[in-house]
Amino acid sequence: MAELPVHSDTSDTGEDGVPPGPGRRAKALWIAAGVVLVALVAVLHLTGVIAESHG
Repeated sequence: MAELPVHSDTSDTGEDGVPPGPGRRAKALWIAAGVVLVALVAVLHLTGVIAESHG
């Protein structure tokens, strides 16, 4: 059975099918912002700044 590549390399589109440019950069920034937000909330939980409020 032949092994298929995970994604095909083309010159006009990125690995996820989004063409390189402002849109791709904005998407990357939104992803980075989400990761930072999740990390910040996790750190606040670990340091006890956010109190656990489970019922």
